[in-house]
Amino acid sequence: MGGMSTSVPLVHVRRGGRLESIHCGSFVLLDGEQIIEAAGDPHHVAYYRSTAKPFQAMVAVTSGAAEQFGFTSEELAIAAGSHNASPHHLGVVRSILAKAGVDESALGCGGHWSIDPELARRQAREYGTRKDPLPRIWSNCSGKHAAMLAAARALGAPLDTYLDAQHPVQHEITAIVAAFAGMAVQDIGVGMDGCGAPIHALPVRAMARSLMQLGRPEDLPERYRVAGERVGAAMSEHPEMIAGKGRFDTDLMENSAQRILSKGGAEGIHGIAVPERHLGLAVHVDDGNDRGYRQLVIALLLRHGVLTEEEADGLAERHGRTIRNWTGAKVGELQVVV
Repeated sequence: MGGMSTSVPLVHVRRGGRLESIHCGSFVLLDGEQIIEAAGDPHHVAYYRSTAKPFQAMVAVTSGAAEQFGFTSEELAIAAGSHNASPHHLGVVRSILAKAGVDESALGCGGHWSIDPELARRQAREYGTRKDPLPRIWSNCSGKHAAMLAAARALGAPLDTYLDAQHPVQHEITAIVAAFAGMAVQDIGVGMDGCGAPIHALPVRAMARSLMQLGRPEDLPERYRVAGERVGAAMSEHPEMIAGKGRFDTDLMENSAQRILSKGGAEGIHGIAVPERHLGLAVHVDDGNDRGYRQLVIALLLRHGVLTEEEADGLAERHGRTIRNWTGAKVGELQVVV
């Protein structure tokens, strides 16, 4: 994976007028194939984590599953999302499985409490806190896994090994990631994500290129172009499926008049596509804290005219620009320093 010695400070955390901590990392913003702004190391290699979900979701299209089973745009969107496990989210995931004729027990992801604290408390009240394991469908990745299982069904491939890196579904996903990133398959590293699915390691610049292509896939081979267009359109139409109420990706997409496709991942990875501008942005924050990228993403989108000042100001406040204590008093702030 390499070191992070060429990373640079991206965001300062200040409290009482003093510098308290620093989020360092790298980012690349592309306009088409041209880097229009970057910091740190564009060649820094990181795991794509959940920011890769739009590309993983495309296997539902390229395998023929979306057509064969009649998936809706909402179902494609949740395959590209990291959902909150709200009742509606779970209903959409169950619809994918039912259409493909796959039992919920086939999901290979482990269950966890909802990312939304309010929903997690409701789950605990209704389900009990001592039961283990938690339902697999509660995983924020269950939409992705349902789409992978549907793809396996459409391909006539085994269901029980769908998470093996050598499985036809995972081979196809790696080929999709490579095509959108402009890389050779053999140059992409493969590890295991938190949900048990294979995940890919690639340079930040290649991530930015794949995101740019997600927004404008017309130059890709037809099967990838069609898959990219369908998944991108589904994300734009259903931002609530990509995360959930109040979460950064959904809020950013909804409050930019859906001009933006946004997808975050674990360990400080975040990606943006702006289809109408042919822009792709990839960020990796070294400390893995999503707080470190949210303000940077907002600032870059404002700087390059994607967000208005009013949109950016509201998003920045809702997503952590002002640090408050438990009584609500302001005690510090985050400052973008690139």
